[in-house]
Amino acid sequence: MTGTPKQGWASTAGLFTLPHRQQITADSMQHWIAISEVFARYGMAHDEIDIPAMGDVFAEDGILEVSIAGPVFERHVGRAAIMKNFKFVTSTQSDQRRHAISNLEISMSEDSRAEARAYGIVTSADSDGIRLAVSCVYTAELVYNADGLWYFARLWIGMDIYTGRAPGTDEGEKNA
Repeated sequence: MTGTPKQGWASTAGLFTLPHRQQITADSMQHWIAISEVFARYGMAHDEIDIPAMGDVFAEDGILEVSIAGPVFERHVGRAAIMKNFKFVTSTQSDQRRHAISNLEISMSEDSRAEARAYGIVTSADSDGIRLAVSCVYTAELVYNADGLWYFARLWIGMDIYTGRAPGTDEGEKNA
């Protein structure tokens, strides 16, 4: 379930693949900005424990998968199951989290579908100060809905390491 991260672990495990570059056009740039906003809203919704906003970034039949330096150990199917997990995860955290999502790479696969990859750093602040809680990689499949918005059809979070006990695991990496 958890392990010591080795350089390139996600690619080696077949969980992260960087596709060939695509030409950026005015149309694709419009979608790129909108997809960037989905990632930003995901991080902000988590940090503020905004359940409606978190639900609003996943498709009704969306999938959330989680890994820690290895294979997927947690999978939630459907917005309701993802929200139930989000409520559980945030109930185990008494600190203030801040997600910084960067290095966003987006590939348009057709008019209403896209794939994206990004890196994330999550800080944790409490009475003991501020520290790095997680470094991770994200891969996502997104769908463009009739309402003109993009949604995560599938989001995989590949954590390199998790400081403390990771929710959904029997154990956690304890690194300060």
